[in-house]
Amino acid sequence: MLMNKGSLNLTSTPKRVNTRTNVRVHGSKVQQSSTELTVKQQQQQQQGSRFAAITETAPAPPSQMTPGVIGGMAAMMGAGILISKATGGGSGGQNLAQLQGQQAALAAQLQAQQAATQAALLAQQNQIQAAQAQQLAHALQKAGMTGGSAAPKPVSSTSLEERMKAVQQHFPTALPVDDYMNRVELALSQLGFTGNNTIAMSNLCRDESCMILEDKIESVFGSCFSTHGLGGVLTCGVIGIKAGLSHSPVLGGKEQYVFFSFPHIAIDSDGGVGKISRPNRPDTSAACGALCACLGQLQAEGLDSNCRTPGVHDAEDPEYSILKQRLARQLKSENCKVEDLDLVSITKAAERTITNDLKHLISKAVDPSKANYAVFTGVQIHNWATDLTDGKTPSLEFVAAGECYTVINGKQEKLDVNAVPALSPRQLRLLGQVAEEQHPENDLPDQDSVVQEVPRGYLMRRIGGAAGARKSPVSYINVPM
Repeated sequence: MLMNKGSLNLTSTPKRVNTRTNVRVHGSKVQQSSTELTVKQQQQQQQGSRFAAITETAPAPPSQMTPGVIGGMAAMMGAGILISKATGGGSGGQNLAQLQGQQAALAAQLQAQQAATQAALLAQQNQIQAAQAQQLAHALQKAGMTGGSAAPKPVSSTSLEERMKAVQQHFPTALPVDDYMNRVELALSQLGFTGNNTIAMSNLCRDESCMILEDKIESVFGSCFSTHGLGGVLTCGVIGIKAGLSHSPVLGGKEQYVFFSFPHIAIDSDGGVGKISRPNRPDTSAACGALCACLGQLQAEGLDSNCRTPGVHDAEDPEYSILKQRLARQLKSENCKVEDLDLVSITKAAERTITNDLKHLISKAVDPSKANYAVFTGVQIHNWATDLTDGKTPSLEFVAAGECYTVINGKQEKLDVNAVPALSPRQLRLLGQVAEEQHPENDLPDQDSVVQEVPRGYLMRRIGGAAGARKSPVSYINVPM
């Protein structure tokens, strides 16, 4: 007797059951469950692929995630969960399409929010850069208008004496660089410091224009151990100073050092403060650019906000941030009004600041019982032609003396470089002739003055590289390489 399939009671256990029919019924259910599971897996895989593709279009780093962006991502994640739940049954096709549409809309919203965030950040960066450029331009303009106690008077760009007087209006102790170094050498040689028994340590700005002074120092004392930094700021520390001292000659059982430290400034041949021309570069450049930037930012931000704890600095701008905060603390300690600053006054403040830093490092690094040393600080001044391609206008270099002293056998003695007799123009010419024989490409002028021109060929070669390799009275621009 065949059993009716519709009347089969699976909960009962009759004595006679059609085994073949029972297996067929259960097999049908297993096949249906397997088919539903396969469809569900495929739907979940599709949703996972779509969600992964959408999230891959959101590369914004966490620092740029706005609350709206985070909320959008959370909504998308929630939508993905709902989709996964909605696909659990076989009749979720309409819900799936609806949720997929919502997911696509959220993805588009997320992308739009990211684009708006990136645009806002870019606009903010552009505003910061524009503000910094405006501060620098304002500092240069103010420096050119009020660089000293009085507005600069028109000077003859070809009169060396007039140009020296124009520089001395801002820096009264300024001497031509050759005259300055000759006096330093004369004073030190009488005290036992020579190039044979002394190492020179130079601390200048990193600007390539400062290499003119370094060359003058090395012509007397040989190669320097340099500790240069932006604006002349000292960042080498005690270990850096000690490293240089360890290279000193030892004669008579003692080491001997001479420290030179100078921030710099430009006053061009027309009397423009802060203005300098550079080989093969159009328009006027600035010197010192770092001090110009400090001037503008200190005036815009004030001193208090820049007086950070010593040792704290910007990791991306270590030298500049140290220079600015050191200047801020120095100016605050002197009760300086930041609105009264100009480029000349902040350069002089930099000289005082760096001199104090140098003295501190010397006190930590030098043992006066084992070494003698001398210290010369001041300001390096570039008085170059406004147009370096103009062979008729000479370029000059000056040094304004600051602190000068020696420490011999533990006893400190002050030196007055300006009181040391200068060489006569004839003696300077003789020295110049020797230099010209060694370097005929320098094309030294025949000048009856203690103010000696920086040889144009040397200047163009030293600062301009290959551009100065040719000797030309007209121009060094577009020289074939």
